Amino acid sequence: MQFNNRATPDSGTGPRDFLTGEDAKFLLASVPEAIFFLDHDNRILHLNRAAQQLVGHARPMIGVEFHDLMGCLTSLEDNISQCPFGRMMRTGELVVIPSHIWAREDGTEFELSLSFWPRSQGGVLVGAVVIVRDLTDAMEIQRDVHRAARLAEDAPNPIVEFDATGAMLYANTGMLNLMAQCGLLEAGIEVMFPERLSTLLRECLSTDVSLSRVEHAVADRVIAWSFFPLRNLKLIRVYGIDITSDVALRRAKEAAEESERAKGIFLATMSHELRTPMNGVLGCTQLLKDTSLSHQQRELVETMHRSAEALLTLVNDILDFSKIEAGKMTLEVANVNLRALIRDVLTLMEGGAAHKGLTVSVEIDPDVPEEFRGDPIRLRQILFNLVGNAIKFTKQGGVTIAVAVVPGSAENTDTVVLQWSVRDTGIGLTPEQQAQLFKAYAQAEASTTRRFGGTGLGLMICRQLVELMGGAISVVSQYGEGSTFTYTTNLLPAIHREASAMSIGTNQSVLGEPGMPKRVLVVDDNEINQVVVCKFLQKLGCQVEVARTGCEAVEAVSRTTYDIVLMDCEMPEMNGYEATREIRRREEGAVNHLPIIALTGHASDEDAQKCHQAGMDKVVTKPLTLPALRAGLQELLGRPFS
Repeated sequence: MQFNNRATPDSGTGPRDFLTGEDAKFLLASVPEAIFFLDHDNRILHLNRAAQQLVGHARPMIGVEFHDLMGCLTSLEDNISQCPFGRMMRTGELVVIPSHIWAREDGTEFELSLSFWPRSQGGVLVGAVVIVRDLTDAMEIQRDVHRAARLAEDAPNPIVEFDATGAMLYANTGMLNLMAQCGLLEAGIEVMFPERLSTLLRECLSTDVSLSRVEHAVADRVIAWSFFPLRNLKLIRVYGIDITSDVALRRAKEAAEESERAKGIFLATMSHELRTPMNGVLGCTQLLKDTSLSHQQRELVETMHRSAEALLTLVNDILDFSKIEAGKMTLEVANVNLRALIRDVLTLMEGGAAHKGLTVSVEIDPDVPEEFRGDPIRLRQILFNLVGNAIKFTKQGGVTIAVAVVPGSAENTDTVVLQWSVRDTGIGLTPEQQAQLFKAYAQAEASTTRRFGGTGLGLMICRQLVELMGGAISVVSQYGEGSTFTYTTNLLPAIHREASAMSIGTNQSVLGEPGMPKRVLVVDDNEINQVVVCKFLQKLGCQVEVARTGCEAVEAVSRTTYDIVLMDCEMPEMNGYEATREIRRREEGAVNHLPIIALTGHASDEDAQKCHQAGMDKVVTKPLTLPALRAGLQELLGRPFS
């Protein structure tokens, strides 16, 4: 292509030498490409508006060498650089530079395409017309497209595209690699997706809603597919992720949870099955102790009773440990009388201490409050365990219980921090033994269980309970000289309410007529439990009737008026929960409410809640004791029992 200009005699070297006519001017001004007119010496004679905009409006270009402006050298085969303008002038042919990176004076970089067209007059080369196209935006878009394509292609996870008919249009390398790993490269892509693939594709495209994590097992893998509609293009793009390890982890977690549930059910069942016969043992020994016995017989009965209580302690430790492992140990909040709590523990321990000739003393600082709020059962359990251990491991001397307020804790009126300590003059502990003492199943030495008995769980349970109360437990001991266990508990100030006129023992309308025996229905399918409960109730002056199933209980209540029902929870045909719900259903709309005490071998808080949800008023855990039964009757019937 050649550009010929008609020159006039008086034409100079300006634009009029080669621009004629308004059409040419308009054309040069309107085209988007930058156009430079060069003379024989590579100098710029003229440039259009786009060219001036490219190089910068403030920079004059006429007379500037184009090579100095653009620096557009090309490399030849022998690595010799050559100016494309010079090449064009030698050959008289078009020279094109497809891509050239050029930096303007202000530092802005451009990617340009340059075409050097020879310009002649009268058959003689007089210069060139250089057409410059700015490829910067187009190349960036192209690179973006390429990068996006490479992202899909280089992605390790499988990516597939389908059209509206379900035909596969594209599968990346990740998809092919996955098929090869599964040994299905020759089987066709359909095997990698669920059988309902066509349905999933139609649903995704018709609803314009993505479908996430559609799992599909193939070979030894599990792939989760996510479907994304591209409705404007009538395409569905599908992304996959190998979740084989996640599924294995999930299944392992589910198996562990199932195992944990099975263990919980087993422990609850064992609790019930152990407590039911123990109810008979402890109840019968208690009843035997109240009969005329010889000295030798009484000793044997008391030995049986202590052995059964020791077994009950072991069962309680195992159940508490299982609660701690499951993170289900919780605390109650109620008013606690400090001295009454310690007195209860001493009452339970005085027999063992007296048998060994040990003294048990109590030291309570004067500033320790008489009452506070906490969990009385767990506080008693901690102290009972520590005092019991102290007596167990002490041959001579004694045990001292001390309680004090932690200095500075009184400034916080919302919390009472008590420091408890149990000192003994027993066998003591070595530093190595102390380091292991509060761990599960740990005892001072391997022979401890054989010599003294126990599960090795007691101190670990104490530590967990103390930490639940916001405190800490520690031990200071000298081998052969005794030990001191110290722990703290964060408790709340007691709440004191004025006595109500309706309190138990103050209102005759609640107490009923004195001397009138209460009629009690005992519902239990176990004959031994029936005997024990009936004997206890008879000792308390009650009239007793027995029902062996929940159905019999519902029928008995419908035909006879009882003052209270003692309901076993686990029975054939209709259990205690169902029987209680049926009794409550029949009470709807009635004025009177029949008190029901649950008798259960299950000792967890969840089981107690289940009893209350069924409509039971109070829960008494087996093995049943006479004091516990008396307290339950007095609470619900509002009268004292001797």
